[in-house]
Amino acid sequence: MSFRPFRFVCTFADRLIAFQKSLSLLLLALNLSVVKADEDGLSTVQNLVIPQFNEDGHLSWELHASQVKAKGQDIFITSDPILYLYTTQTLELTARSVTGEFFLETEQARGTSLLAVVGNGFSANGHDWRWNSFSAKGRNQMIFKRNSKVVFTSGLGDFFVDDLAEKNSICDLDQKEEGHSTRKSPTIPTVALGNYLELISKEESSHLFLLEGNVSIEGDNLFLTCEKVEVLFHKDGNTTNTEIGSISQMDAGGNVVLKQGARTSYAENMALDVKLGTVLLTGQARVVDDEWGEARGERIILEKGNRRARVLGNESVRPRLELPALPDFGFRKKAKKKTQ
Repeated sequence: MSFRPFRFVCTFADRLIAFQKSLSLLLLALNLSVVKADEDGLSTVQNLVIPQFNEDGHLSWELHASQVKAKGQDIFITSDPILYLYTTQTLELTARSVTGEFFLETEQARGTSLLAVVGNGFSANGHDWRWNSFSAKGRNQMIFKRNSKVVFTSGLGDFFVDDLAEKNSICDLDQKEEGHSTRKSPTIPTVALGNYLELISKEESSHLFLLEGNVSIEGDNLFLTCEKVEVLFHKDGNTTNTEIGSISQMDAGGNVVLKQGARTSYAENMALDVKLGTVLLTGQARVVDDEWGEARGERIILEKGNRRARVLGNESVRPRLELPALPDFGFRKKAKKKTQ
């Protein structure tokens, strides 16, 4: 029995993959070969579409540009570039800018003008950007070095609510069951700002956001400031492609200040877990509440949907609770006025 047919099939497949991966370069070369050089001596082509395929033969990304100039052997200057990024044949991200330099062989790009990225449930933008199709941290690494902003459409929902808000939501549910119509409050997005931002595609339907420098996050009943934060944005695999994802985890570090209505929390680090419904404060943790006072400890755990706080200490740091001063209940005797 001969295995030559099998070896032939493997060789043919390898050649097919190599052809698909180099197709974008071939298309660009063919287009540029019929275009005359411009005033700068650079070959220019109008309204170009460049696809790139992965090893499985699926579309990995596709670049659209109104104009492309060949600056070098592998450097192409684009005008009005739109980059479509795919995962398992599904559109994952769309990135737009005014101009940018693309390196097709290494699948990288860079630019200084504003880059706007739109995903399923979020958007991000910033200046002085970089794109790496592959990196040690994950796929489709987007780096913004100036004026970075992220808007999470679904926000944190009702994660940060107090007792009163939760009771009101229960009342609304009871009224709905009795046949009364109730109006849902509009979803308030969560907006994150920072000097530096990284957007990385992790597992399928998951994205990691890294913000550093003057970080602030604002949403429904939430205002957070810190030096750096990591946000994991996840879409449940059981949901449909039309449904958006949501924030599943948030880890903040460096002078963390979390304000929620009448309560303000301070710590060196904060870990928010939406699934567990908890916020863990560590490192000189302190919670100040206008009603029940101030709590200190090595670790403080805030629970979703209420204003309770679990204060944990250790051998060196003991939990401490400072209650507000008691009001005058009317037992204090009033001083008698002196009669002349």
